Amino acid sequence: MNKFKLIVAFIALIVVSSANAFECPKHFKAAQAAIDKVLGDMKGDMSKKMPKQDMALVHALLDDAKMRLASARHNHEKPQGKYDHARALAKADAALGYAVAADMFHFKLMM
Repeated sequence: MNKFKLIVAFIALIVVSSANAFECPKHFKAAQAAIDKVLGDMKGDMSKKMPKQDMALVHALLDDAKMRLASARHNHEKPQGKYDHARALAKADAALGYAVAADMFHFKLMM
């Protein structure tokens, strides 16, 4: 009975660890979609009327998002272990956060 529990636990561990590796692309897609949304919004007429200093701040947030997303992809593509996948998820989520902040800031500037 103990062997059976050990085998089941081992199989569950393998499934969970491989599922984490496949979870990274979902986080990448969400971050990239948020970045693309802001980039699309910035092409509008209202953005062209905003002061260049304000738009530079929006660009700075987007640059941070892009940098973190690129770093996340690097950790995912060349992992040294589970830790790198965890870092990839964290960086992708941080990229999403920066993109959302850029979107919110850009929206506030339009008001």
